[in-house]
Amino acid sequence: MAAAPSSYLQHLPGMFREDQANGAPAFLGDYLKIFEALLSGREDALGMRGIDDTVGQLPEFMDALLTPIDNPAAPPGEPLRSEFLDYLASWAALTLDQNWDLQKKREWTRRIIPLYKRRGTREGLQDFLGTFVGNQVRVDEPDGGMTLGVENTTLAVDAFLADAPAYFFRVRISYGFPPDPFIFAVWNNLLHGTRTIVDLEKPAHTYYQLDARAPGIIVAERSTVAEDTLIWENTTP
Repeated sequence: MAAAPSSYLQHLPGMFREDQANGAPAFLGDYLKIFEALLSGREDALGMRGIDDTVGQLPEFMDALLTPIDNPAAPPGEPLRSEFLDYLASWAALTLDQNWDLQKKREWTRRIIPLYKRRGTREGLQDFLGTFVGNQVRVDEPDGGMTLGVENTTLAVDAFLADAPAYFFRVRISYGFPPDPFIFAVWNNLLHGTRTIVDLEKPAHTYYQLDARAPGIIVAERSTVAEDTLIWENTTP
């Protein structure tokens, strides 16, 4: 059975419409199928999507949470990909880490513009770290001055005889303390990600100290010598 002529015939004057029932020439009806397939799409166009359908999806392409997935039928274990999401992120000067899963890429892209509005502030840096590294990281601005007898005052670490140095702040990381598990690969990624974000987002005239805290040896539970054993409690690489 021959495919129906192009529906675009209905938009032409009557003299150009051909009578298929009486066997009149069908050239124009067939010729317009080309434009109908390109613009509106046709079921007999070998799966070709019309431009109208693509334009109708524009709001989804512009939403980081809805960008189309390139491999929706990916087997278990294979990460989902969205090439347009990477392109959309580049509009905001954001390069996505290809080791992240698709959901984290979407979250990065969705929040990057509101975060840009708070760049250069302590709250903005804390939001960056909380969103993209984790809640184990905290930004502190020391008040300065020494207070004896206070639990969290440590000489040569967070005690200052006078005011704290100008333009100085501290980034504290706490990870792997019981009952949470300690995974050495996660710990290294946490340190690397924190340094990368702080160096990128902090104001150029400021400087900081990274105070990274992890548990020491826990015998017979999760310690492997030369692999994930930390000899001291406070490590700052």
